[in-house]
Amino acid sequence: MGSVVADGEEVVFEEGMPDSPRNIFDLVSQALSEQRKAIVKFKVDHKNCLQDGEFPESFDFIEIESMPHDEIILRISIQLLNKMSDLESQLRAYQANVLSIPWSEVFKQMDQFIGKIQPFADLIDNVAPYVHSYSPPWGEKFTSIANKQANCLNLTLSAFERKDPAGLSQCLGSELIPLCETTHSLFSKEIIPSLRSAVMEVNPTWSDDA
Repeated sequence: MGSVVADGEEVVFEEGMPDSPRNIFDLVSQALSEQRKAIVKFKVDHKNCLQDGEFPESFDFIEIESMPHDEIILRISIQLLNKMSDLESQLRAYQANVLSIPWSEVFKQMDQFIGKIQPFADLIDNVAPYVHSYSPPWGEKFTSIANKQANCLNLTLSAFERKDPAGLSQCLGSELIPLCETTHSLFSKEIIPSLRSAVMEVNPTWSDDA
C-alpha cells in the first residue's frame, strides 16, 4: 500500500487509504480548506500533478505541500503588482497614440493592449475568491474596484468594436488609468500590509523574497 506525506507528516485516512491519487487530492484539499490552506504541490511518485494537470491511476508515494490562503494571495498579489508597475505610464502612452495614428494601426495593437492589462485582470480574478470567502476589512473597497474594472473593460472592448478612437481615449483617460492608480494605492496601503501581517502571525520570519 502506498503512503502519503503532507507538509512533512504522514497522512492517516480514517476510512482507509484511497486507491486513487485524485481522491486523495480531493480529501486533503477539503481538510486543508478548513485550515485556510490549499495544496501548492502534489507529487505522485516524483511527478508534479499540479504542473502536468494529470493524475495517475495508482501510486507508491505521494508528497503534498500546502500554503495558507493568506500567503498564496499575498504572493500572487506581489507578483502581479510587479508586472503592473509601469502600467499607468504605458496606458497613457497608448492613449496618446489612439488619437494620433490611423485606426488600422490602433486595431493592430489590440492584442498588445490586452497583454498590457492582463496582469490587472488576473489580479482581480485571483483576489476576488479570497474576498468572497473571508470578507477581509478591505473587501468592500476591493469589490468596488472589481465592479468598476469589469465595466471599464467592457467599455474599452466596446470602443474597439465600434472603431471609436475618441471613445477609447476617453475610457482610458477617465476610467481605466484612474482605476489602476486607485488599485495600486489600495494594495500598497491596505491589502498588502493586511495580508503580510496575517502571514507573519503564522510565520514571523516570512519575507517577500521567500
